[in-house]
Parts: sequence; C-alpha cells; structure tokens
Amino acid sequence: MRTILGMAVFAMGMCGCSASVDKPAAADLQRAQAARPSDPQLAERYERSCMACHAAAASGAPLTGFTPHWQRRLAQGMDQMVRHAAEGLNAMPARGQCNDCSPDDLRALTRFMSAGATQ
Repeated sequence: MRTILGMAVFAMGMCGCSASVDKPAAADLQRAQAARPSDPQLAERYERSCMACHAAAASGAPLTGFTPHWQRRLAQGMDQMVRHAAEGLNAMPARGQCNDCSPDDLRALTRFMSAGATQ
C-alpha cells in the first residue's frame, strides 16, 4: 500500500512539473510577439498568416520560439511538420491560410517559429 501511495504521489508531482514547463512566461510571450523572420517576404507572410495564432498563448498553437511547445512536434521530423502545415492539423487550417506560401516558404516559416528548439 505504501508503495502504491508513493508512486501515486510521485506521478501527480511529475504531472504538475510538466504542465508548468509548457506554460510560457511573460518574457516568452513578448519574444514571440516581437519575432519576425529576417527575410522581408517571409516576414510579411508570417505577420499575415502565422502570427495571430503562433504569437498568442491563448490560441493553443505552439508559441513561436518557445522550445517546450516545439520539441515534441519536431521529434516527428521537419517533413511531417511541413505536411501538417500544408494540409492543416486540428484547429490549424490548411497552409495556415497562407495560400501564396510555397512548400519552401512553409518549411522556412516552420523553422523560424521553432527556432530555439532542437531541430
């Protein structure tokens, strides 16, 4: 019984730790809101199509530059991430509503948003 109780307390503690790690701090939100790709064309596309969700914590989208939101996704591989961006996934519409984004643009924007995460 002690062992089961100890394991339950440990598991609850681990769940609490992982939830707080995934929550961005105010500085993370500010960094996401200020970030722009260095390429002017990509910056325009990011501002028009990606930023509304990826620079707002309340959207549920992975926050630009916030490593904990991107690590699990990047573990699937960049090709899979670009496929999800192109086809849409969950609440994200196909192409992120960037109808003039090429596959290379989607890849560059995904790399930009996941910057700081292990690629």
